[in-house]
Amino acid sequence: MNMMKTMMVGALGFAVGAGTMLMPGNQKMKRQAQKSVDRIVRMAKSW
Repeated sequence: MNMMKTMMVGALGFAVGAGTMLMPGNQKMKRQAQKSVDRIVRMAKSW
């Protein structure tokens, strides 16, 4: 069960990261995306 959550979070984080990488270099957006990925990871760990 825990493995599944980890994989889902990883896939989600990767999707967000890839999406921001493909976007034209908007540093503010990239930082914001990184912050939300960090938040998702923290949430996943506290589940």
